[in-house]
Amino acid sequence: MGKKPVIYRARKKTSAPQGRSASQEAPPRAKAKATWPYVLMMLGAWGLLFGGLFFSRFLVSLPDVRNLMVAGPSQDITILDDRGRLIARRGLTQGAMVRAEDLPDYVPGAFIAIEDRRFRSHFGIDPIGMARAAFQNAMTGHVVQGGSTLTQQLAKNLFLSPDRTFERKLQEAMLALYLEHRYSKDQILTLYLNRVYFGAGVYGIEAASQKFFGKHASELSLTEAAMIAGSVKAPARYNPLSDIDAGLKRAQVVLKAMQDTGLIDQNTRSLAQATRPRIVSANGTPGSGWFADWIMAHLSDVVDPSGEPLIVETSFDLQIQTMAERAVANGLDAEGEKLHARQAALVAMTPDGAVRAMVGGRAYSGSGFNRATDALRQPGSAFKPFVYLTALEHGHTIEETVNDGPVNIDGWRPTDFEGHFKGQVPLIQAFAESSNSVAAQLTAEVGPREVARTARRLGIASPLVEVSSLALGTSGVTPLELTGAYAPFANGGNGVAPFGVLRVKTRSGRLLYQRKASDLGAVMSAQDDMQMTRLMSEVTATGTGKAARLEDRPTAGKTGTTQDFHDAWFVGFTADLVCGVWIGNDDNRRMIKATGGTLPARIFHAFMSDAEQGLPVRPLTGSALIASAEQPEQAQPAEDKSKPDAFQRLLNGLFGGT
Repeated sequence: MGKKPVIYRARKKTSAPQGRSASQEAPPRAKAKATWPYVLMMLGAWGLLFGGLFFSRFLVSLPDVRNLMVAGPSQDITILDDRGRLIARRGLTQGAMVRAEDLPDYVPGAFIAIEDRRFRSHFGIDPIGMARAAFQNAMTGHVVQGGSTLTQQLAKNLFLSPDRTFERKLQEAMLALYLEHRYSKDQILTLYLNRVYFGAGVYGIEAASQKFFGKHASELSLTEAAMIAGSVKAPARYNPLSDIDAGLKRAQVVLKAMQDTGLIDQNTRSLAQATRPRIVSANGTPGSGWFADWIMAHLSDVVDPSGEPLIVETSFDLQIQTMAERAVANGLDAEGEKLHARQAALVAMTPDGAVRAMVGGRAYSGSGFNRATDALRQPGSAFKPFVYLTALEHGHTIEETVNDGPVNIDGWRPTDFEGHFKGQVPLIQAFAESSNSVAAQLTAEVGPREVARTARRLGIASPLVEVSSLALGTSGVTPLELTGAYAPFANGGNGVAPFGVLRVKTRSGRLLYQRKASDLGAVMSAQDDMQMTRLMSEVTATGTGKAARLEDRPTAGKTGTTQDFHDAWFVGFTADLVCGVWIGNDDNRRMIKATGGTLPARIFHAFMSDAEQGLPVRPLTGSALIASAEQPEQAQPAEDKSKPDAFQRLLNGLFGGT
């Protein structure tokens, strides 16, 4: 094969501009390079524009920091028992502002040593500290050291959410720079000390000092200052009220940091480490929190909110509260598992309604829900005193004979717990043995509406469904109101509104509230009170409540058990105290044959035996009437509409007074 012919193509000739040869023509690349400065300038301008818009988005959203130094204290409420002993301190979330320069040098020094050693030299952000923290975290493989300055922490605590996002960190840095620009180092340190969270619900060093050690921040010892500074890392864990040993261990780390930075020497550190501060107890007893919560929830009913520290003197008795908590805990520990009863509540008050003890559950630390004041539970047969009182007011007597037998009320056939009937029995025996049939017959005769009116008159404020089954306690009540409704039986027939507050005054001594004696009047006649006392005494003598009877003094009361054993009660009284006990489960799960005559009666007996120890033996009000052999004077009739409504009485008389 021959070679392919080579084809030559002629190039198109181009002519150079006039006056310039082809060899002198400037290459295209040289012309392109000449435009780069303009491109860079344009990109820079657009970058500044978009950067300004980007940062302005954060600047606009930043909070106002102009008036941070004028923040005032929050409410500080000290709750005392009837002997002036501390029950709890509540409402103190932020103490009065104190200046860093007015504190001993070691107090702010402890915070600087453990949180931000370069605080005095950085400009709000510490690049060296951030690099050191990043290196340490990288070496260990997890976060062991933070790089935030005190100023950044202040910015976060004051204004920002805890979200770990780039936006939040950028806002934190910008706020830190702005705070450093606007305030001096001492002012920033003052703001930090007064705004940081220390655990136990308190913010600021003054509130923490008062809460943990019962003293002003200016009076803190070196060890106490180290404990407070150390709690910042994990307030819930290291605050002295949560775990004093953990707090002291953390304080040792703070003291070493103070020595490393030259704030203290070795001898001072050793002496501080050997000192164990006295911690002020958060509550008088572990379970006093239920009563304190109840007081705080209703304090505004008697005094207006104020920024001034308040002292609330109450009817509570810490010694009696200890007995109540012990009786409940021991009872549940001994029988709760066997009966499948996980919770209990106990309320004790004097016959005039002064609350002396309140246990809202098994343990306040496990659940702050107050079953004594907020749990609506069916009272079962513990409601029957209102049925029998209504029957007495309609002409029945406790000695008359009634028929404990089958009954059919519009298709409802109530049966007794034991499953059989006793036939013809005295009314007092029917009550003592808690006959459902007799209670149902009496309610059908007088009418459920009349029974409900009687219950409301004596103090039941919860809604009552006015049907035949009301006789067996099918409408829910709280332990507090049921116990309060039994108080008239113990005091001669006078109405009661349970109360806790005796007086409220400012820390400077100015009296804001003084309880006045309630004048609710008689809610039953003296004759009927005598008869009811006999009925309820028979319950503890021969009836279903024998386990509750105190050997050394007259005792009266009534058991209560609901259908399928969901609730069990005993409510009773002596001449000195009225006490209600409930056991059950929060999820309404049924118990195993738990009746009011078993564990509730035994808890009542254990508590009342301790609480009555050393008190003189006095007859019950009804017993005294019987012994006097005098014809009691009749009070105003039960139907008198002028008697105060129970719900209104509860609202107006929760703390007594008008």
